[in-house]
Amino acid sequence: MSGKTTPTSTPSASSSSAAAVSPWLDVEDAALRARVGPKLIYAEVKAGRLKAAKIGGRRELRFLADWVDAWLIEASKAPTPKAA
Repeated sequence: MSGKTTPTSTPSASSSSAAAVSPWLDVEDAALRARVGPKLIYAEVKAGRLKAAKIGGRRELRFLADWVDAWLIEASKAPTPKAA
């Protein structure tokens, strides 16, 4: 044996924290949670009806599940327009 030690395959602190579940949802995750399309998520954020954290400046949005749930509750309270 040469006496060399080989690195172990234990995860570093940064990779284990990346594997941890984040409370933040991206647009796709928020759309899946609300069972709507991503375009509606963007439209509701733009209209000010859905709270989002803006990251960077290129349509990078993050949501907390509570924000998406609150938006769904508010949307369900709104009167639906009657068909003519």
